[in-house]
Amino acid sequence: MSSTSGQRFLICVDYGTTYTGVGWILTHRTRPSQLNELNIVKRWGAIHRPETSQVIGPKVPSIISYSGTSGRRWGYGVIGDADSHILQWTKLEMEPPTRLEALSRLKRTLEATRGPVSHRQHASSLVQGIPLHLIKSTEDVVADYLTEVAQCVRQDIETVQRDRRVIGDFPIEIIITHPAIWHPRAMNTTFRAVNTAFKRIFPEFESNPGKVRLTTESEACAQYIMKTSTSAHKRHLRRGACFVVVDAGGGTVDLVSYRVDQDTPSFQVSLVTEMSSGRCGATRIDDYFIKRFLPRRLTPDDYRKVVEDAESSFGSGPHVLFSRRQQAMLESFQFAKHKFAGVGTEDEEFRVLLPGDLDIPDNPERGISNGNLQILPEDMEHMFQETVDGTVNLIRQQITQLEVKNLRVSAVFLSGGLSRSEYLFKKVELEIGHQYRLPVFRGQEGWTDVVIGAAILGLGMNCEVPPACAECPYHIGVLISQQFHEYENDEKQAYTDAIGQSMRAKDHLKWIAAKGDMITQPDGISKSVKLVRKILKLNDQVLKGSCTVVISHDSKQGDKLEDIQNLQKVQLNYDLATLSTADKAKVIRRNTDEDTKTQYRQVELELVVTVREEVAAFQLYAGQPGRISIAEAATDRNGQFILGNAGSQREQHLPVVPDNDSASGAGSDPNQESTSSRQPGQGRRPIYDTAESSRSRRVYV
Repeated sequence: MSSTSGQRFLICVDYGTTYTGVGWILTHRTRPSQLNELNIVKRWGAIHRPETSQVIGPKVPSIISYSGTSGRRWGYGVIGDADSHILQWTKLEMEPPTRLEALSRLKRTLEATRGPVSHRQHASSLVQGIPLHLIKSTEDVVADYLTEVAQCVRQDIETVQRDRRVIGDFPIEIIITHPAIWHPRAMNTTFRAVNTAFKRIFPEFESNPGKVRLTTESEACAQYIMKTSTSAHKRHLRRGACFVVVDAGGGTVDLVSYRVDQDTPSFQVSLVTEMSSGRCGATRIDDYFIKRFLPRRLTPDDYRKVVEDAESSFGSGPHVLFSRRQQAMLESFQFAKHKFAGVGTEDEEFRVLLPGDLDIPDNPERGISNGNLQILPEDMEHMFQETVDGTVNLIRQQITQLEVKNLRVSAVFLSGGLSRSEYLFKKVELEIGHQYRLPVFRGQEGWTDVVIGAAILGLGMNCEVPPACAECPYHIGVLISQQFHEYENDEKQAYTDAIGQSMRAKDHLKWIAAKGDMITQPDGISKSVKLVRKILKLNDQVLKGSCTVVISHDSKQGDKLEDIQNLQKVQLNYDLATLSTADKAKVIRRNTDEDTKTQYRQVELELVVTVREEVAAFQLYAGQPGRISIAEAATDRNGQFILGNAGSQREQHLPVVPDNDSASGAGSDPNQESTSSRQPGQGRRPIYDTAESSRSRRVYV
């Protein structure tokens, strides 16, 4: 039975790297909903674009174009006009980039904004001459795309229900799927983008709020398999048997294994391995085709015209940007990719349509004839190799986990869009099925496995409903002092650090959490900031201090304190003089500035911010290790002060985030500050950050 009650709309969103699928169901008030009542959205297209409104299919391409002449296009409606900026594989950009990837993206963005902008671009797509895709973050792009998806979902609901008003009669619950191993930042970006998109199209959220839940794609696939298993499948799923679920998608291949705890009268399982994941999905095949196959078959000049015309004119910024010609060739290639069944099958060769406006001449040596590019089965096999090898290795790792636990493996289930590939299925049968003597099965639906599985979870069909997530009700920041930068600080903020003799900026606002961030249950949001306070002359008066937390209800985070309209401050006051002699010895350390050789005392502090659905708590600790709570406060969802104290208490109130940055040398930073640098009337010393942004950051006070 479901843990939720009451009639509601359940919308299941499977935002994928290459394709996106959505299903919805209006639950019943008096009886449990049936899976056959789930509506899979199949009509994709924008409401004002008749040329794309009749495209029918269970999924829609996860692409969007910001064009200077045609405006915003998406999915099947992306038209290859000369100014199309087609963004692909945006989902993969949600995870934090490596340092090398970040530098590469920055380089491309700077190069793009430095050069001239194409004269073909319309003014509506420019902001001070910058192409629109360059000024949009990954979250912006995903939200824009999902807004179009949400519009199609609403149209589908209104068409089926035949009454537009019915949407406002019931709360809307959304369940979002994501890869098995997904960085918290990526999950938060997905959560924010889905909320933004669906609230744009479903204003009923405001008057009749529902819930938003997240679940893994592999868990959804497992639920789909267990619910739709045939009698042939169930012969291998007796009590005590284990099975591996492989969700082969566009960007990642996710795996997890289950043990059958009960097979009759109902099917019950338990998770028995750690989830595993690899970036070896269908995009690796596309990437090989674009970056390795085409350069060998086309002349350098033709290849450049195919894949680089958009990027060379506009730049890609942080996004994967395809030209109109590149996108057209990739779409033509999809037919060959999906049909390929292996060398020696009836398909002797495949052909991909070349861009007609290039007039590429016939060249038998390059496999070019009548405007088509020949692809041999051996070529396709090379393109699949990384995906096949990666998938097979991931399955072997899951089987090894089971064997180490002395568990019996009975079957492997393939699901997801890539499971439709006959070649991949045959290779898994050969490499896994024959070696381990295991049957390999595929889901009946393929493309919609995840959506159906998400609905099973959302409806609580003999399974636990994923916990609901809430939105952070406000922005949370801290007032700090940082090295002075003319591009972001005013002259009135400038002062000279008495110890390091460097120019710094006081009252600089550094954000810790954003309004709309995902609050998971039961953990919530938990972040910490490392603080270091320096004291030049030690006495009881200077052992008093404070840390100012800022709460803003504005729609966006302001860059400067004076720009924030709806501002509240939470003052964490402390007095280290009240500590015992032993605790003072732990907290107050001697140190010497490397540049000026000035001797001073140093106090290590940590600000811990914990946000749950109904309360935000702020706690200040002193001392590393053996932390002591020296101040705390809490506010409700409206930002109203509900708790506060200043004093010496052992750590006992709030959960603490582990120090992930303990090796950073904060005490050796030359830009150190002492209380003697405070000017009359300035108040307590501000805090300033000297480390890179991270979950646990070290700053000075």
